[in-house]
Amino acid sequence: MLRYLGVDAGGTSTRAVLVGADGTCLGLGRAGSGNPVSSGPDLAAAQVLAASLQAVAAAGVRPTEVTGAVAAMAGARVLAEPGWLNEACHAGGLPVTFQLESDLHAAFCSASPAPAGYALVAGTGAIALRVAANEVDLVSDGIGWLLGDAGSGFWIGREVARAGLAALDGRTPPTALSRLLLTHLGLDPDPVGLIEGRSRSVQDAVDVLYRWRPVELAALAPLAFAATGDPAADRILAEAADALATTLGAVRTPQLTGPLVLAGSVLTRQPTMAERVHALAGGFDDPVFTDDGLVGAASLALRRHGVDVDRPVFDRLTATIGAARTS
Repeated sequence: MLRYLGVDAGGTSTRAVLVGADGTCLGLGRAGSGNPVSSGPDLAAAQVLAASLQAVAAAGVRPTEVTGAVAAMAGARVLAEPGWLNEACHAGGLPVTFQLESDLHAAFCSASPAPAGYALVAGTGAIALRVAANEVDLVSDGIGWLLGDAGSGFWIGREVARAGLAALDGRTPPTALSRLLLTHLGLDPDPVGLIEGRSRSVQDAVDVLYRWRPVELAALAPLAFAATGDPAADRILAEAADALATTLGAVRTPQLTGPLVLAGSVLTRQPTMAERVHALAGGFDDPVFTDDGLVGAASLALRRHGVDVDRPVFDRLTATIGAARTS
């Protein structure tokens, strides 16, 4: 029996699935961060190995019985040659050879078996991609918090902090975001006094926020959605939707049709935002949502080893992986 490993290696956790050639899930595994950029290649390889061995053990087979493998991960481009991963896995008792794939491609393939289409991922960061002939054809944005990721969770969270502090500083009209921000930071929302001439509320918030890593500002994004109806919050969300629609439009071409996949918490957990972006972008099919790339990683593992992932195989992947997760 032919068996294939698909691994979705994320910044928070790494998930692995062993599947048969017909798309049946045989076993699942899970480990820690498998992002080679944020965690380093040694730790990332160790987590991919741990999750993979769990999946193989859950299937009741030996590691030598795995036919082929794909690891989908952020940072795959930086370490495009998979030697660093395969050497660690071979040394750890998993002799299969991994191919590396983009986590973005896996996200698209988790929602659809179509060989072509579009995806917009808006979580901590934001990126759009076009898929053609089962390959990533074009991407837009996704260049990080410092230079891009417009409309992302980080972008929204940063704007929440800016708007809340600007109002407390007297530079803009009052906004509900100020109290929400202070409360979220565990600070007194009604402090008394000044610190070197500055509002205590502003100084206390600044002291906390500058101890954060910049991308951690994404944790503030939910405050904008909680303050719907507040002019500052509504402006932030409107600008975020415009930015995401622009990013998606940058990869669209009339010559290519296919499904639109939406992923990432800004879109999958906020239906109103998803609807707004879809309407602003125009010309796309009704979106299909996905919340991770494990089905896509398994799909890519099959495809890269010559298996046709048609609708029945895709549906079997989705159903059996979902059932295994809840069992």
